[in-house]
Amino acid sequence: MKFNIIDTQSAYQRLLDAPDAAAREAIFRAELIAPYAGLVEVFGGGDGLAAFAQWRMSPEQFTNRERMTRILDKLAAADAWEKAANAVEDGHAAFAPYEDRIALATIQFGLFVADMGGLPNQRGYTGFGGVPGYIMTVYDEPDEYNLARIQGATVHEMHHNVRFTLFPFNMMTTSVGEYMIAEGLAESFAAELYGEDVVGYYVTDFDDSRLDETKRVIGGALNVTGFNEIRGYIFGDNVSAGSGAVKAGVPDFAGYAIGYRVVQAYLKRTGKTVAETTFLSASQIIAESGYFAPFEF
Repeated sequence: MKFNIIDTQSAYQRLLDAPDAAAREAIFRAELIAPYAGLVEVFGGGDGLAAFAQWRMSPEQFTNRERMTRILDKLAAADAWEKAANAVEDGHAAFAPYEDRIALATIQFGLFVADMGGLPNQRGYTGFGGVPGYIMTVYDEPDEYNLARIQGATVHEMHHNVRFTLFPFNMMTTSVGEYMIAEGLAESFAAELYGEDVVGYYVTDFDDSRLDETKRVIGGALNVTGFNEIRGYIFGDNVSAGSGAVKAGVPDFAGYAIGYRVVQAYLKRTGKTVAETTFLSASQIIAESGYFAPFEF
């Protein structure tokens, strides 16, 4: 694996300094969209600006100079770009003993800024690594909580790149169990490299009073397929209501929380690392974790 680290920090400064909209668009296309042209094609192709706009990133963000300067200054003060770049190398090092088994050549990586104002449940940060060869760590307003998770969020997405190279994600055939384990492995990778303190809200904010109920619902749906159906189990009812996914009767980010617990149970039972476990099927990890054993479905 080779990482091409996109210098978004410098690109953003040039966008702030650009004299007009045409100059901003040219910079945005050349320095931010072009490295991700292959990702744009995966999502249907067309104008890269339109694709990035769907991801809440656009040249127009930089017309609000005060807001963008504030965000970029906070990220710079936290050494965010350096930490993110170091994180992909940390993740790479963890997989180094197994690299000959991973068919990934070059991975584009960048730390991006998006307008996530309409996504209050995201806590100001997110990421994408679901298409092998492309990783984004994405921030909106930096704060103490999300700045502490730059490295964890980055290796979470890097792990998705590896996992989905080994077990490709298919919107029609990937199951609840497979998606759940992918998320559980990714966040366990973050915890293994940087400690449990970096584990995200999508695991830690789970309502434990609903744990048994949620285990039964998800445990009984492990083989459900179809993207609109599986998203309901992974993201929960509140997110599903606004995304067109089918409600599954579970709390927010239930699949993340249960997936993390399943993987942690497996790791404790076997003594394996996350990197070792990444090469195993979701069904084997679930079965050998013993996590659902007390329940009959």
